[in-house]
Amino acid sequence: MSTPSTPAPEPEEAGDEGGRRDFDEEFARIVDAEGIAPRPEIRSAPTPESADTPEDPEDPEDEVLLGDFEPPDPDLPQASDYAVWSWTALLGGVLLALLAAVLDSIPTWAGALGGIAAVGGLVALIARVPPDRSDPTDGAQV
Repeated sequence: MSTPSTPAPEPEEAGDEGGRRDFDEEFARIVDAEGIAPRPEIRSAPTPESADTPEDPEDPEDEVLLGDFEPPDPDLPQASDYAVWSWTALLGGVLLALLAAVLDSIPTWAGALGGIAAVGGLVALIARVPPDRSDPTDGAQV
């Protein structure tokens, strides 16, 4: 395998005599070539003296992006009595069983009752799950 005897020519880069590029100048050239009007205010990195001042909560850029749009409140369905009692039995039963296991003042039959309530609540919640999906999509809605 042989290597070429002459190296490939270096691409010409805009810059000063040290070969460094002026990125601001190149960006301005690209923006002018595209016909985009530059914004009058240019944000720069905060300086140490301006780092202590809080930013303006009424940012004009946010107003331009959002306009008068207010996100709607989501419509949450009402929980059925069946679901409320199932969750209460599950969580309350686990709590009662744990308290009966930790505290000596609660009788052991109360712990057993809590365990039965927890299992019953879990079974009731699992029984509510539909056996198949009626929606063939992936679930995303707009």
